Amino acid sequence: MGSEQHAASLKNRLYKQKIPEGSHPPGSFLYQFCAGVRQAVGPKALQLLRQGGEIGFHGYNHQPLVLPNTDYKGLYAYRQWPSEEAITAAMEELIEFQQTVLPYTNGTVYVPPSNILSAEGRRVLGTKVPQIRTIASTYFKDGTDLPYVQEFGVATDGIVEQPRIVSGGMVGDTYMRLAAMSELNMHYVSTHFMHPDDLLDEDRGAAEGWEVYKGGLEDYLKWLSTSAPDLRRQTGTERSGAIQRYAQLTVALDSTDTAWTLHLGNFIDEAWLFFRANEGTPGRVTNGELTHLTGDLYLLKATAETVRIERKGA
Repeated sequence: MGSEQHAASLKNRLYKQKIPEGSHPPGSFLYQFCAGVRQAVGPKALQLLRQGGEIGFHGYNHQPLVLPNTDYKGLYAYRQWPSEEAITAAMEELIEFQQTVLPYTNGTVYVPPSNILSAEGRRVLGTKVPQIRTIASTYFKDGTDLPYVQEFGVATDGIVEQPRIVSGGMVGDTYMRLAAMSELNMHYVSTHFMHPDDLLDEDRGAAEGWEVYKGGLEDYLKWLSTSAPDLRRQTGTERSGAIQRYAQLTVALDSTDTAWTLHLGNFIDEAWLFFRANEGTPGRVTNGELTHLTGDLYLLKATAETVRIERKGA
C-alpha cells in the first residue's frame, strides 16, 4: 500500500472500517467498539480526572512515530510508518478516538512508546498535530540512538520538553533511586511513568508479582514525600506550564550587607528557584516565600518580579 493510501486508510477508520470520515453510524463496528470502550473505561477515566489527573497519549497502537529509515537493531518488534502523512493521520485518528471515547477531556501530552521518536515524527508533532503541546520522553541515553532524549525546556516550535526520570514499580533499585535523587538536586523535580503492561514483562516486575511491584512504588513515593515534601503535585499539563515559566525566566541578584534583591525578567505570575545563602541568614521576605530545605539551601517561591530577602548576620 502506498503512503497516501495508507494515510487515507488510517483517517477513514480504525481496523480498516470504511466509514466516512467524521461519522460513527450506530450500527458500525467502530461505533459499537467506541461505545464499549467508553462504558468500560469511562468511569475509571472520570475517577482519574476527579482526582486531579489527566489523559495523555502513548502512541498509536503503541507504535513509535518513525519512518522506514529507523533501524530497531533487533531490539524491538515495532513497525515503521511509510510516510509523514501516515504519521499525521495516525495521530489524528488517535485524537479522534480519544475524543469519541472520552469526550469530556482533551489530551495534550505525548509519551513515545519505548521513548522512541524519530526526527520526522518529532517534526510532525510540532507542525501537524497542534493538540500535542508536550512530549514526555526520557532524560537519559541507553547506549543506542533510538531514544528521544530531552532536557527540560521549550523547543523552538513551542513544544514543551518534559523528560521522565524514573519509571515502573521497581524504583527502589540503585540506578533509579540515584537518578531520582540527582534530579531533585538539579531541578527539584520528580517525573515518573508506569506502563500498563509492566506486570506482563519480567524485566519490569512480572517475575516478582503484583504485591512486590506495588510495594516498590509505594516505597518510592514514601521516600519521595520524605525527601522532598515541598514538591508540587502536578499533572503533565500543569508541569508544562511550570517548565515554560522556568525556561524563560532570567535572574539578576543584588547583594548588600542587609538584603538580597532578586530581579526576575520575563516574570508571569510566579517563579520557583533554589536560593543558597552562603553568607548570612535569610529573614523577612518581600514578594515571596522561603522554605528551608537543608543547610544553607532554600526553596524560593517568587510572587513578583522583584523579591527582597532580609539578610541577617552577614
